[in-house]
Amino acid sequence: MKVKLLQFIPLSFVLLASATAQDSPPATPPAAPATPAANPAAELASAADRIGTATSYTWSQTSSFGGNFGDRTTTGKKGTGGYMLVTMPGRDQEIQVLARKGKGAILREGKWVVPNPDAEEQGAGRFVARMVQNLREPNADAKDLASKAKDVKLENGSYKGTLDEATAKELMSFRGFGRRGGGGGGQGGGGGGGTPPEVSGAGGSVSFTVTDGVLTGYELTLTGKMTFNGEEREVNRSTKVAFTAICTTSFDIPEAAAGLLAD
Repeated sequence: MKVKLLQFIPLSFVLLASATAQDSPPATPPAAPATPAANPAAELASAADRIGTATSYTWSQTSSFGGNFGDRTTTGKKGTGGYMLVTMPGRDQEIQVLARKGKGAILREGKWVVPNPDAEEQGAGRFVARMVQNLREPNADAKDLASKAKDVKLENGSYKGTLDEATAKELMSFRGFGRRGGGGGGQGGGGGGGTPPEVSGAGGSVSFTVTDGVLTGYELTLTGKMTFNGEEREVNRSTKVAFTAICTTSFDIPEAAAGLLAD
């Protein structure tokens, strides 16, 4: 009978194999799912919806028309019951307006009145009357402007886009946001409701500020040419709008004016 020889593995080999196994790097975990690509246009639309449904806020709007016109700043508050109290620049003094549900009253010589554009003389009086009559909430204008912005991109913390020629032309000719007096194109020009000036080569860009998912401001720039009474002029107009105290704004409503705007 043959005797089987026992084979012994040297202890040094066993220890080396054990150490090698312990030093081996762990298996690479599966890659995490890729983060969905950001959608600036959708993010801007969501932020615009939130300011669009805000029940109260304070805002300011500064429009610059270039040349010798200087800047014009309108301020206002929206509060309880849908009332808006607006202060806008006038020819000789500031104009104070209380508006609600498409109606507007103006403080004139210490008395609140509802202006009638057809009864005003041609010129500044009729223009102001029409602006009060067409006063629109600035958060609605901001939402409209966001919906019209093209090629929206997020750059340096701001959502930036462009406006097509039709939109820019509408804003420049005072038939757009500015015509309604609440925001966007700004006030000024346009006369007392007559034929708007001809516009050519219109273009525009807009930059929106979003804070905590809410649209809190924007800057609009419009360029092109306008023809007044046969004279062509270069236009480079900018408008800055800022919203603050969103859903926390409150103010005293003038009773005399509120009575004129009652349902």
